[in-house]
Amino acid sequence: MKIPEWAFSVFLLAMMMGALLCPNSHAEPKELTFAVGLALAPYNIPEKNCGIEMDIVREALEMKGYRIKTKYVPFARRIREIAEREVDGVLTVNENSELDVFLSDQHIACENVAVSLKKNNFKIDQIGDLKDKSILTFQNARKYLGKEFVAAADASPDYREISKQELQINLLYGDRVDVIVLDKNIFYHHRKENEMVDTTQPIDMWHIFSKLPFRVGFVDKKVRDDFNDGLKLLRDSGRYDEIINKYILK
Repeated sequence: MKIPEWAFSVFLLAMMMGALLCPNSHAEPKELTFAVGLALAPYNIPEKNCGIEMDIVREALEMKGYRIKTKYVPFARRIREIAEREVDGVLTVNENSELDVFLSDQHIACENVAVSLKKNNFKIDQIGDLKDKSILTFQNARKYLGKEFVAAADASPDYREISKQELQINLLYGDRVDVIVLDKNIFYHHRKENEMVDTTQPIDMWHIFSKLPFRVGFVDKKVRDDFNDGLKLLRDSGRYDEIINKYILK
């Protein structure tokens, strides 16, 4: 039976309207590029393009239909990348970063701690209690940890800073230093990966420094809002804690 020309035209029009009203559910995710400057394990591990922070950001955005690319740059370079809109977002920032971006909800919080071997029976309730102990910490710690820490460092019989934080684990468990000062998750991560010393020895962890909350900076407000929604879903589902534990628990 021959189909009338008018009927065929109506059919084509209906097909076109259907395509507009019902977009392909398998459409490619929108791609976003992020400048990453805090390349510290376990938060961001460039050689594997993963880490606590990277996985949280990636999965929160994937839940909202985005795919991310990473652009690892020197820490100070992030500012230029986002200011010149070379990227869609930037890690890791906070309210003090003075960037013209839309800030997300807090997605990670870093906390420096003091760690000692339990057998030494130290009592470290405040930063000043470090002053009579040998201290090993990260590079430029005096710049970031405040005046009270600088005073303790000056009074310490042996104060050192090193760039390779994994070595802090060796020297603490090897009884070569009284106290190490570093980020809590960095400690757990390097202890998990360490095969050089006996890390089964009990420790004391002293929470004497304030936590530092961080956020993601976005060029687009809608993407920021989508990220916040995805982040909440990660937290509510328990997946947020799973990501962190993957990098710090044995």
